[in-house]
Amino acid sequence: MMGRQDLMTYLSMLRDLILAEREAAKELAMDKLLVLAAEKECLLKKILPLSDTVDQLTDAEKELSEAVYSENLRNAYFLWSALKWVRASMGFMGDKMYPDSYEENGSMVKVPYSGALLSGRF
Repeated sequence: MMGRQDLMTYLSMLRDLILAEREAAKELAMDKLLVLAAEKECLLKKILPLSDTVDQLTDAEKELSEAVYSENLRNAYFLWSALKWVRASMGFMGDKMYPDSYEENGSMVKVPYSGALLSGRF
């Protein structure tokens, strides 16, 4: 059975992994992100058995778990914003690959972007 000190150690390690994850994301270091994700998953599996004792946390454990939650939420917003930016960029580039054309009657036809840049197909 995991002790209370183990919980503090694991929460500390999780916070550090989350901070490292943010730095790896900023550097676009996908290999680091994959390693960190695997480490986080292992750590969370170790913490999970204590989830039913959440109402018995000490003040220090609550403070550290709130910091972990806050940093993880910050990463989620950062990664979500980055994903929106990538999608917008890909859409912009896709629009440039398939310029608008015109029908016989002169009305404009916009060819939908099909994700060719991501898939490698043209």
